[in-house]
Amino acid sequence: MDEFARDLTQLARDKKLDPVVGRATEIQRVIQILSRKTKNNPVLVGESGV
Repeated sequence: MDEFARDLTQLARDKKLDPVVGRATEIQRVIQILSRKTKNNPVLVGESGV
């Protein structure tokens, strides 16, 4: 699995993730989409680090 993905939960526990600054609106929208009963698959598109 390590070859194809990163365990973000473990990285967060180890405090190895950069903080998210200035994205409260976007984060709230993703949480809202994930909370739906249907169509709960958000797609995040864009350059990394932006």
